[in-house]
Amino acid sequence: MSVRIKTPNLDDIFEKWKQKAARTDRKKMEKQFGTKGAVFSLDAISAAEYVKDTMKEAAIYFAVKKSLGPAPKGKEENLVTAPRVGREQYYSFKGAGQINKENWKGDEKVPTFESIQAVPCKNCRGKGYLEDKCKTCKGTGKIEETFTVLVGEEQNKEKKPFSYPCAACYGTGNRTEPCKECGGHKNMYKYEILPVPFKTVVTGVPILHSSAQTRYEKEIGDDLHKMIEDVEGIRFSEFKELESKAEASLGYMNKNISKTIGAARNDYKKHEKDKDAQIQSQIYLFPMIQMMATTKRGTKFEIYSLGSGNKFMVYSNF
Repeated sequence: MSVRIKTPNLDDIFEKWKQKAARTDRKKMEKQFGTKGAVFSLDAISAAEYVKDTMKEAAIYFAVKKSLGPAPKGKEENLVTAPRVGREQYYSFKGAGQINKENWKGDEKVPTFESIQAVPCKNCRGKGYLEDKCKTCKGTGKIEETFTVLVGEEQNKEKKPFSYPCAACYGTGNRTEPCKECGGHKNMYKYEILPVPFKTVVTGVPILHSSAQTRYEKEIGDDLHKMIEDVEGIRFSEFKELESKAEASLGYMNKNISKTIGAARNDYKKHEKDKDAQIQSQIYLFPMIQMMATTKRGTKFEIYSLGSGNKFMVYSNF
């Protein structure tokens, strides 16, 4: 059997808003609703005169306990040349203590500055160059030539050997070339991509879906999280039950409310599957009333009520 919840009376909502607005900013109330030359009285401001239209909406709320814990375990390594080391963005957590995951912007695994290490290049064995026999002098260090020399009075031609140091290898017989692997820097550089040291924080997160889609979604969610006893809704232990009894419980239904129930259900399922989350409250269905009102001065504003006729909260953009 469904429990029918009684929505608040429109006059009661308006009265509650009026008292709250007067407490917050009486001067503004007087400016928007007062009459020149007359003594300002809140009693003269009535819903019948200033509320132009009302809509019946609904809100669904549940609370989730989330563990924002350490990032995934394990590390990755990168090996790069010296010029490329500086192109990476490094992070350091030395002496910084544990990091609050909620405040962290960026990846959960990051390159760490302290992990940078020089690794001798395997290709050139850390020399920075490769040595090979000089091709110009075939490793002798000399260029050998034969001159034709004219000898004596007869000027007989004779072949005579002549040699000079090879310029290609500076007479060493060996040529050196910068190593293509390390670019002549002798070393390659290794760094680690490590998990950010997050601390484990358990927080309560309010989840609110309202068909009115007010600008107060976050405020209402936070209020419910702190003051769930100050407002009355119908509780359900599972979504299937809420879906089958929503219309009978509220006493009304519209396309927007159906859509909102669908979105809340999907969100609920997502949190049920999340290994870092735990649903920690029942599912609440609240009637919501949206009032479109205009002040005596002609300024339009809205009033929202959330809850039953017994216990409800009001919000307004007045």
